[in-house]
Amino acid sequence: MALIRCPTHKIPYNDDNPRGCPACAREKEGGGEAKLMQELARASQVTREGPPEPTGSGRTAAAALRPSAAVQPEAKEQPPIPLPPEGLIGRLVRGARERPRLAIGWLLAMALLAVVFVTAGPTFIEAPDPAEPTGEVRSLPVEPNTLVTTVFAMLGPQAPQVVPNAPQLARYAYGTDLTIDALNDRIYAITLAVTSRTWRGLQVGVPERIVRGTLALLGQIQEEGSALVSDPQEIGGWRVYPSLDQRPRRTFLVEVRPPNGCFDVTVDLQPRAVGILERSGRRYAVIGKGDTPMQWVSTRIRIVSRAVSGPYAANAC
Repeated sequence: MALIRCPTHKIPYNDDNPRGCPACAREKEGGGEAKLMQELARASQVTREGPPEPTGSGRTAAAALRPSAAVQPEAKEQPPIPLPPEGLIGRLVRGARERPRLAIGWLLAMALLAVVFVTAGPTFIEAPDPAEPTGEVRSLPVEPNTLVTTVFAMLGPQAPQVVPNAPQLARYAYGTDLTIDALNDRIYAITLAVTSRTWRGLQVGVPERIVRGTLALLGQIQEEGSALVSDPQEIGGWRVYPSLDQRPRRTFLVEVRPPNGCFDVTVDLQPRAVGILERSGRRYAVIGKGDTPMQWVSTRIRIVSRAVSGPYAANAC
């Protein structure tokens, strides 16, 4: 089977077609335009199945009669993602798009701060209270009811200060932890909260056992009050109280009467603090770690005259 071209109409057709050239056959048969289009379509189909199309007007006509390929729909352009309203979040998003490196830096800084915040624990500062004695511990040989000038002779003169809630007394302070209160120029009260001084063997910072033994030499020991001893909190494994003053307190009392003297001795005992715990800007008094038992020690010693009536003891002995 071969293609031949009609010399008259220049239309290619198959040589085994009994009708020959479609145009010539139409003229012979007198067919209409529709008949011609059918013949051209049939000839074009035969041409596609055969050898390559010849150049010229025949190729153009056949190509025009081929069914057109399906037109692919055009891809629709995606609308841009809308930005959040121009508030804090909107500014952050816009800033991250305009300056991605700066945004990454901020994210890393925030992550680091979060890690520090989560992992940071309480800080322990060693600061025992009462403090351990440093140097030689000296005795204070001062007795109630004696002239205050004896104190000046041993400790040096001091200007008198007003005693809160006791205007009839004059206070002579030797630091913040040793005071002498005088009434009518005689020693009315002696207060010790320093570890470097002792009075008749009594000393601040010693355990309860030693306090009991020393007080027993003066007289019968009484325990004042029955305050409930509260349990400490636990923070990071440390046993703490909110402050040093909020530690529980117990008070021993001994009344010394003639002929041995005329005064009262009171000793305050509190759990020894081993340091301070800092957490989230707050400070706590640490008394130990884990299940360590509280160690009760003396924190203040006061000797009050009972020879006269005064603000600390109303009745004279």
